[in-house]
This record gives sequence, structure tokens and C-alpha cells, in this order.
Amino acid sequence: MTDNSLVERMLYRLVKKHIAGTTMSSMISKVAELNKKGIPVSVTFLSGNIDTKAKARYITSTYLELIRRLSRMGFKASVHIRAEQLGILLDTETTLNNFTEILNTGRKCGVFVWLQIPKEKLTFKQDLNGAKGYGIAIEEKDSEDLLNDSFNTIPTKIMFNEHHQYQEDLKEKAKEGKKNTSKDKKIKDKNKSKDKNKKNKKSKFYSDILNKKRTIVLSSPPEHLVKELISQKNKNKSKVILEFKLGYSNKKLSKYLKKNKNITMSVPFGKDWAEFAMNSVPEGYMRFLANNLLSEKN
Repeated sequence: MTDNSLVERMLYRLVKKHIAGTTMSSMISKVAELNKKGIPVSVTFLSGNIDTKAKARYITSTYLELIRRLSRMGFKASVHIRAEQLGILLDTETTLNNFTEILNTGRKCGVFVWLQIPKEKLTFKQDLNGAKGYGIAIEEKDSEDLLNDSFNTIPTKIMFNEHHQYQEDLKEKAKEGKKNTSKDKKIKDKNKSKDKNKKNKKSKFYSDILNKKRTIVLSSPPEHLVKELISQKNKNKSKVILEFKLGYSNKKLSKYLKKNKNITMSVPFGKDWAEFAMNSVPEGYMRFLANNLLSEKN
């Protein structure tokens, strides 16, 4: 690293736990290690903003090489691609051409492909005309419509945003504080009713996941949902896969593996890790790490 600034060092230390390294070779070593433990992986290449077709083409070539290497090594692995990496913010045709090439290579090599699509671009899946060997990944806050589409049997990955979840928890705590100081019983009862309806709606959404006629992957789900799904005695449980980020607690992972074999690990690699760190790591952990580094500097 050439920049020794506090922020750079903070991000680097944080990301070391959550990515498999900057090179494809270092990532391959981590995949081999996880597969040896019986854990399949989902690999993604970290890249910055894609603002030209040439950059989208470079990312496409990287994924093609990645798929071939995973196949040659005989790994239990899929690849996870953000549609933005293939040029979806530039034009649909570029994205379709790039993804079709990746998908054809994936089918030929026996490697499943996940395509993460922003909600506003979800109609892109219609351009794929019933193609096989891929699944749609979408953020949890945008996934309800996709899951409720009874005609959609495409494997679906629901991505829980840890930063977003942390903010939601803070809001809930703040609301609790206001309720405790409020003297107006009517307001308290009204808020309580709203919270109950919200929780019931969320609970129904989670329970419905188990009854969908498709494979569903829950990526970085909140701990309460993990425990609920692990303990569920449901005939469709086999369709639900829990995906954890690299760096997840080994103690918890071992415990869950004993109870449920449908677990996979997300393994990102590449040099453009700063944006990944800011968006994927819980804010509480970021603050904890920053405080430690500030104390260390002083």
C-alpha cells in the first residue's frame, strides 16, 4: 500500500477479513480451503464504476477466465456478477451480449451464474428469453415483488444489506425511546399497532420464502432469521440456502453446518475493495474499528 492515511489503513484492515485477496490466485486458494470443509462458494470480482464499454468488456473477460478456472479445478462454486459491471447503465445491448457470453461459458463449464440487478432494471430478465443456468440477485428491500411473481421460477438470491439493517435497528431503538417518554396512551397504542402490523408483514414474508417453488439464497441474512430457518421443520427447507460473507464467525458457521448442509460462502476478490467495504460491512463494526485505530494513533 502506498497511502498510509488512517482511512486507508482502517479500510485495509477491515477488508482483509472480508475478501480473499486482490488476485484470482489468492481467491482460488481460499475457494479450495472452503470446499475442503464442504462449503460451496459464490465468487465475485470487485470492480469500480463501469463508465465505458471497454471497461465492461474487461470485466466480462475476467469472469470468463474465472469460470474456466473454477471449472478446471472442479470446485463447487458459482459466480456472482453485478449487472452494472457488464454495462447495464450504459445500454441494454452491451449488457445482453456480455452476459450471454458469460452464461454460455458457464453452462458449458458447469458453473452457475448469479446476476445482481438493480430494481429499476429488473425488466432486463425479459431480454434473456427463458435462458437457463442463472439466477437473479436483488436487495431484500426490493425483493418482495419478485418473490410474489408466481410465474417466476428462476433461482433467486435475496441480499440483506448489513448497513441498512444497522440503520433500521437504530431507528427501532429511537422509536422505543420515544414511546417510553410519551405520556399519551393513544399515541403509544397507535405506535404499538403499527409495529405489530409491520412485524407480522415481515414475518409472513420470511415464512413465505420457505414455500416458494424455486431455489432461494439468503445472502447475509440477519441472525434472528438464520436461527429461525435453521430450526424450521419444513418440507421445502432444502430449497433455502444461507450465504455468509467471508470472515463470518467460524464458531457459528460450524454450528450451523452441523444442523443444515445448505450453506455457502460469498468470496469476493480484486483491488477495488473500498466501495465494497463501505457498502457491505456493518456501520457499527466500522465505527469500532475506527475508534481502535484512532486510539492506536494517539
